[in-house]
This record gives sequence, structure tokens and C-alpha cells, in this order.
Amino acid sequence: MELNIFAPQELPAVLSALRQVALANERFTEAEAALIDGVARIHGATLTSDDLTTPLSFDELARVVTDPHSRKRVVQLALVTALVEGTPSPQTEAVVRDLAAALSLDEEGLGVLHRVTHGHLLMARIDMFRRFSRFLRNTKEFPGVLRFAAPMLGLGGGDQAMAARYRQLGACAPGTLGRAFYQHFIDNGFKFPGELGGLPMPFHDLGHVLAGYSTDPQGEIQQAAFQAGFARRDGFSFLLFGILQFHIGLRITPVAQGHRGNFDVPRVLNALHRGACCKVDLTDGYDILAQKDRPLDAVRADLGIPPL
Repeated sequence: MELNIFAPQELPAVLSALRQVALANERFTEAEAALIDGVARIHGATLTSDDLTTPLSFDELARVVTDPHSRKRVVQLALVTALVEGTPSPQTEAVVRDLAAALSLDEEGLGVLHRVTHGHLLMARIDMFRRFSRFLRNTKEFPGVLRFAAPMLGLGGGDQAMAARYRQLGACAPGTLGRAFYQHFIDNGFKFPGELGGLPMPFHDLGHVLAGYSTDPQGEIQQAAFQAGFARRDGFSFLLFGILQFHIGLRITPVAQGHRGNFDVPRVLNALHRGACCKVDLTDGYDILAQKDRPLDAVRADLGIPPL
């Protein structure tokens, strides 16, 4: 999910639209300004939210931004803007919908935004679960619904051969990718892929190791943004998940509690940018075991991941 996609003539219109979303509840906060200013900086622009005091109609925005992919990103950024300060107001949701209608863009997240705004949290959870399920089913490593779900629920015998391969990473030299991956599981008390209670698809934990983000709520929302950046297919689902789970307090997965108030805008935008710099989609079958003996810093450099 790359943010640096808007042409110089498009960027002022996009940022103006985001400012209107932020102002829909008649408040403009420091966090909302930081989001708009951050998007400008990612584009290398000196434009700030203070320069956008003249409103631009959404019809004019539609005349300026015509590419479907760019329009989709505008709507997604509007959704993020609506959630910066927590649960959106009905007025904020209405403005986001007006923006999407003007761009003739129907993003799945609009339904989630509606449910969160109006307190239909169970349905919002179901919507996000469906979106993630579809994403996982289309990944190269997906082992099938039963083999994916059973270990997390403590059912079946797991995959002992897989678990053994990952546990053997403890024999790798300190400073290598393999040792860092092994230590991530040991230090956090996580079950290894293949063990009962473990995730059979390791890309999330690999992302933690490569990005350097912790597993506390602040680290997890940044890790979700990092994943959104490197995922070439529906990366926005990870960003939306992170905001809902670790900022809005909506518990989407059974393995993590919902938390409120962790959307540090500059950090999350930086994490998203770092993920977008990664040359490989880590959800698409990255082979940790083949790289296990390489220095972690060398792997990060080869993948193009900027320092933390």
C-alpha cells in the first residue's frame, strides 16, 4: 500500500478533501493535522494543513483525480482521517460517503465505518473477519481453513515437522535472521508455527522481526501499518485492522484484546512508509528458512527496509 502516488497537481485537492473530513465534526485536532502534513511529507511537498483553508468541492476533486487506483487511495485516506480521533461522528461518516460518491468509489471500509459510527460493533467485526479471511485464502502459504484454524483453537495434533524446523532456528548464530525470529517467539512466549496455539503463517511475526516493532499495542498498530505497506494486495485491510483493534478498541481477532488511543499518527505513517519501501510482499511466501543464517541487518538492507 504505497501512499506516494498522487501527482503534484492532485496533492492539494486530496489534502483539502481530507481536511474537510477532519472538520466535519467542527474540530481540527493536532493528530488530524499531523496526518495531512505527513501525507504531504511522504510526497516530498512542503504543503501543510494550514495552507488548505479554502474548501474544494468533491466534484472538483473528482475532476482532478481521475485514476481509479488513486481515487481508491483517497477514499482509504478519508477513512483513516475519520478514525484518527476515535469513534467518528455521524457527520464525519456522511462526509466520507459524499467524498466516495463523488469519486464513484465503493470501498468495503465504508460499511465498516458506518457500523463503527453507529455502534454496530459485532457486525463491524464480522465485516473485517470476512475481509481478512478472503485475504488469507488467496495467499500462497494458506494451508486451508481447517489446518489454519485448528492449531489456534488447540485442536488436532498440529504440524510437528513444521514446529521443529522453526525451533531449530535457535541454533543460528546471534545477529542472524533465524536467531532473531526464534528469539521473538521465546521472548514473547508465543507458540511456534506448527504448534497448538501457533499461527501456521509466519509473515506477521517475520514483519515484527524485520521492522523492529514491539508486541505491545503501540507496537502492534505500527506493525499493522508496516504490513499494510508491504502487502501488494489489499494492504489497506491491515491498516484498518490495526486502527480498529488498537485504537478504536474493537476486538477483531481472538488472540489480541482491543485497545483504545494508540494511533500515534507520525509513527504509524512512518511504519506504513517503511513497509511500502520493502521490495518483497512478505505475505507471498517469503522463505525465512532459506535466509536464516544471514545477518538480520543485511536482510533488511536487501529488502530495502529503512532503519527504525
